[in-house]
Amino acid sequence: MKNQDHRKALPGAVPRDSQGPHSFGPRPARNWRPWVVCGAAAVLLAFAASAQVLQDAGVARLAEASAIDGGVDGDNALRRPRDAGARHVRAERPHADRAGAADVSADADEFDEEELERALPDAEAGELLSDGGPVAAPSEVSAVPAAAANAVAQTSPVPGLSLLHKSKLESTEGGDALFAKTAEGKLARLSINPVMQRQMEKLFSLYKPMSGALVAIEPKTGRVLALVEYSADGHPEGAATHPLYPAASVFKIITGAALLEKGISPDAETCYHGGLHGIVSKLLQDKPRLDSRCLSLSMALAKSANVVFAKMAERHLDAPALREEAERFMFNRSVWADPAVGASTARIPEHGLEFAKSAAGFGDVKLSPLHAALIAAAVGNGGDMRDPTLIDSLDGSAAAPQGERRIMRAETATKLKEMMKLTVSEGTASSSFRERRGPILGDIAVAGKTGSLSNHEKPFKDYSWFVGFAPADDPKIAVAAVVVNGLKWSIHAPFVAREALRSYLVGGSMGTPPPAHSHRPAHRRVAKKRR
Repeated sequence: MKNQDHRKALPGAVPRDSQGPHSFGPRPARNWRPWVVCGAAAVLLAFAASAQVLQDAGVARLAEASAIDGGVDGDNALRRPRDAGARHVRAERPHADRAGAADVSADADEFDEEELERALPDAEAGELLSDGGPVAAPSEVSAVPAAAANAVAQTSPVPGLSLLHKSKLESTEGGDALFAKTAEGKLARLSINPVMQRQMEKLFSLYKPMSGALVAIEPKTGRVLALVEYSADGHPEGAATHPLYPAASVFKIITGAALLEKGISPDAETCYHGGLHGIVSKLLQDKPRLDSRCLSLSMALAKSANVVFAKMAERHLDAPALREEAERFMFNRSVWADPAVGASTARIPEHGLEFAKSAAGFGDVKLSPLHAALIAAAVGNGGDMRDPTLIDSLDGSAAAPQGERRIMRAETATKLKEMMKLTVSEGTASSSFRERRGPILGDIAVAGKTGSLSNHEKPFKDYSWFVGFAPADDPKIAVAAVVVNGLKWSIHAPFVAREALRSYLVGGSMGTPPPAHSHRPAHRRVAKKRR
């Protein structure tokens, strides 16, 4: 104990004032000079040896950096990451925004305290559970190598992205539009929908979360219809285009695609015990006497059932297969050489519980809203991902069409679309898209996927996602919304995405979000319930 008397001897130790093991008389005088001399010599020898080891290690690391990067660049030589072909990289130190060992995650729309309580008996002592279960970053992870099919990536900036902040609203025969001058002096008409852009900016300013972003894209062309960034501190730069957010359950889209590509049917059922959201080793084991509930792959995506996704990934996938699928969805690749666009990252552990949790959406995966919108657009566009652009025309002439890449088979995209439709009609987003009078968008079907994760480190951050597209069978718009809240919140991402879809497809004024809530960390709720 910290307050224990520091004078008490450890068991088996000789008391400081003793002449023997049971005597407390005065200690006889000792000649301490030889001991000091010997100790000093030992310290000097150890220091010299350590210095040599450090020098050798430094030389080796400099040689490695030179071999990888083609040369040494001053102080940054040892800080550069390995190239895309490197198979293994050391896991980064968890950032304040990253889900670390103290994080608790849960899909807010679906959280069930009873399910959490049922998972507790199988949990290790001291672990925190909910959507992702106990979260722990692996000590070493594998990077995704560049595939031969995608070895040549686009190296130009996203057209028009740098013009958005200096654009001006002007009236035209076809309605209001945003215009800006390019560096070459040409007049660019932007693809942004001014009405939706204004309404989304107003929405964030009205409800004032900690931060958030909304990106809307036309799936068939890649035209960016809205790009909104918000931060309560007044510095939202990069909120829509940099991977600042844990992907959480949005990554289930990638895992779902990998399972479908392996031939798993959307109707294939997996039975489980415990809760839907806690992931611990014992819950991944098949126990026929306890596995009384079953979900198909389709409903597991709709209800964001972590344990089902974890079990299916462990049965049918491995780390290389999931890494390959993540790469096809453009993770770990700088696709657009634009300083305002950052590459999303997905680090997939080799095996075991950490692999299963990553497949369910609770690994070391960071995602940008722009990338998330492109993923949704690709599913709605039959597996083709169009490169994004913000330019409709230059000096009145239509801009050249953007490139595209196929990231999945059309059959896989169709199955994913049907699975994502269930998220809105019966799953985690159903309450956000319905009111007493019926569906918010009327007869327009929406396909989507929610995600949420709470970081319980200070400051507390509650992340929520919605990615999707509508109309589901012939998409005119794909959206990705992310909202970061504190302990108190008034809007989550599904509401933001819903309002963007309503603005573009239906029109009218903004709707009213669900009542505001105060978020209580899951482990506090469980502790209270146990008492």
